[in-house]
Amino acid sequence: MNLIDLFHRKDKILKFSGNLSIAGAIWGPDKWRSILVPEGRSSFVLSGICDVRRLKSFPCEIGWYIGLKGKGASEPAKIRVSLENGAETIGVRKVAFGEVPVPVRLPWPVDGRLISKETVLKVSFEVPSGCSADLFVHKALSRSSILSFATGTGIEIGPGPKPQVFQSETTSVRYLEEMPQDKWKELYDRSGKFNTETADFADYIIGTADSIPADPQSLDFIFSSHVFEHLANPLGHLARWQALLKPGGVILAVVPEMHSTKDICAKPSTVEELKREMAENIWRPTEYHYDRWLKMRGAKWSIKEVMDKNLSIHVHFYDRDSISRVLETAVTELGYSSYSIVHSDNHKDFYFCLWN
Repeated sequence: MNLIDLFHRKDKILKFSGNLSIAGAIWGPDKWRSILVPEGRSSFVLSGICDVRRLKSFPCEIGWYIGLKGKGASEPAKIRVSLENGAETIGVRKVAFGEVPVPVRLPWPVDGRLISKETVLKVSFEVPSGCSADLFVHKALSRSSILSFATGTGIEIGPGPKPQVFQSETTSVRYLEEMPQDKWKELYDRSGKFNTETADFADYIIGTADSIPADPQSLDFIFSSHVFEHLANPLGHLARWQALLKPGGVILAVVPEMHSTKDICAKPSTVEELKREMAENIWRPTEYHYDRWLKMRGAKWSIKEVMDKNLSIHVHFYDRDSISRVLETAVTELGYSSYSIVHSDNHKDFYFCLWN
């Protein structure tokens, strides 16, 4: 679970006491995002855990580690992880820790009937005077790892006014949006936080992800960031994109990791579901997609309201395992040659490359 994301957006399922804060940390050769725990006592509580998809298999570890900063502590640092139903503790683990980070383990009860809507996960810290601790949440990923493949002639889908692939001596890129600059601002940037009015839309073209205005076998790459999850019939999109790629061309994508975003209660989309959409020639979100999204988010709007507004929703939900099955299908059935996935446990998104 991505505590960084929960802290950032002040999610209602997270409550904390003490002066906890978001930080960056180095552990060995890697950069991490962490929760900085100050000296003294502090804690946080996660509610609604019985609905969190990542926790339904009762994992002993979820990728969190705890380590002490500061030498010469007069007493050990301690972490207490408990599962609680009101005043009743149904599982607890207590661990002393030092400078070498150790895994944070969850104390699931053998009797699963004890887990209910009221069950919360509470994590409490005792850090010696003069020290602090890092609760390591996830390794930091760099998009440069896949953007290095965005060379030659390509398309970036749906960048809004902030593209991530830029013109250079080795890269010629156009930016695909469904609407012109003024309409984009009206729909997505009424507050002006994206500075749409001052953005340069000279290299933008109008079109949709399922109908990119490009000649067959003319593109070296197609890049998108936080677009793939918005697509109905993603296999159909991949099939159409494959026809636009030159031999050796590549699809590059940044996709939200469902277990580390607001989608934590969703079920991963299945290949069978995506194949049905492809067979039924579905290219836009349906009532079913909107209804599923509204129920998952607990939104009070009607399906008609969100469809009339053409609200942009997450149509499908992916984690590392489910996206690997999608990409494997693209290789075995759509004509692609290979794929790779760049993933860090609890990171808010992951990246994939799919080669023609």
